[in-house]
Amino acid sequence: MNSPEEIQHNSSKDERDLLLEYQAIDTDKIEKIDILGVLFDNANTDEAAAKIGRWIDQKKGYKHVLFMDPPRLMKLRSGKKLHRITDKAAMILAEGAGLGWASGGKIKTRVSVIGLIMDLVRYAELKGYTIFMLGSKEDVIERVFFNLTRHFPKLRIVGRHSGHMNKQRELMVKEAIRKTSPDIILFASDFPEQEIWIENNTGFFGNSVIIGVSGAFDILSGKDKKAPDSFKLKGYTWLWRIIARPYRIFRMFRILQFIIMVLISRIKKKKSLD
Repeated sequence: MNSPEEIQHNSSKDERDLLLEYQAIDTDKIEKIDILGVLFDNANTDEAAAKIGRWIDQKKGYKHVLFMDPPRLMKLRSGKKLHRITDKAAMILAEGAGLGWASGGKIKTRVSVIGLIMDLVRYAELKGYTIFMLGSKEDVIERVFFNLTRHFPKLRIVGRHSGHMNKQRELMVKEAIRKTSPDIILFASDFPEQEIWIENNTGFFGNSVIIGVSGAFDILSGKDKKAPDSFKLKGYTWLWRIIARPYRIFRMFRILQFIIMVLISRIKKKKSLD
């Protein structure tokens, strides 16, 4: 496990005036891109963080930020039972490789979960936003808390709970979220249980922006290694995960299904234009 001093964050970003930069971003110009019936926000990391900041300042109800890759898209695409989750999400970001290709090159960039978390942490420290962390194992979330507060001493983390909950503990966690009214909730769990839990508990979120971060806490704690740069630069983080965890090989079938579905969609669209 990495020591707390080894937490990864880009020091060059620490020198930027994020308040000024984010204020200058016109988030109203972020376009929506349709991929298999799911509307993605065509935003980069800075634009996504700026938009989340606007939501927090406006305090107009909870907002769900959903990260998507090809295997997840196969479960949430149009026609699937869980497609309702994408309709309710306030922001859908393209995390995985292949989505740019599926959009016909319209998606301008992928947004990594870790990248957005770290930018939001910097922004939250500057703006005084509060963060609630939920999910993963007890030792993992404690290490993430230690790492973040060590590197960002003014960061206000108002609550942290592991994701292993019985009914009594779950009620306690929900009440803690309701009482603390955090600006940002980072929730780490498995897909699609993570998204279903969010959907079923919106009454406790108030004006929070809740972000499903899946295995990000494991990486931030140092428990799991990040994918090598050679994989990340080419958008093959998903392949690295399969190599690191062979039992996830079934994801390959969903990726193949994704490719076929996109090709069929293009053929149908071309025929409709002819």
